[in-house]
Amino acid sequence: MIEFGNVEHGRLIAARIPRMFNPVCDPVISSVSEDGRLLGGVIYDGFTGSCIFIHQAGFSKHWMCRDMLWAAFDYPFVQLGVTKLAGTIPSTNGPLLDINLRLGFSIETKIEDGYPGADMLILAMRRDECRWLKLKPRTIKAGQ
Repeated sequence: MIEFGNVEHGRLIAARIPRMFNPVCDPVISSVSEDGRLLGGVIYDGFTGSCIFIHQAGFSKHWMCRDMLWAAFDYPFVQLGVTKLAGTIPSTNGPLLDINLRLGFSIETKIEDGYPGADMLILAMRRDECRWLKLKPRTIKAGQ
């Protein structure tokens, strides 16, 4: 099941990344089990009108289900109308880089020493590159 706007989920996702989370202006979308357990999710920040940053964290191996993929990309590209979605990851996190490249992101640039002990990779995806917008949601729940 997918939930929008669960502030406690936003805090847990941000703590896992780690990233600051402002419940007033940082939207959150979470993947939740049938019994209400947080499986993973995304938070957004840095909305400029044409771009927004996405940050993800998983608490279960299968958190990124079909509905989560649809919601995570529909929100920025369709609801907000951005033309670019961006994210940051440490250069030392190969598994996370691999996941993001498989999702369709590409490396746009690098900031040296952007993370403690690692460079910061800036990943980006344009709306016309996003294959996830074709999915149709099945289990969506309004936030709390």
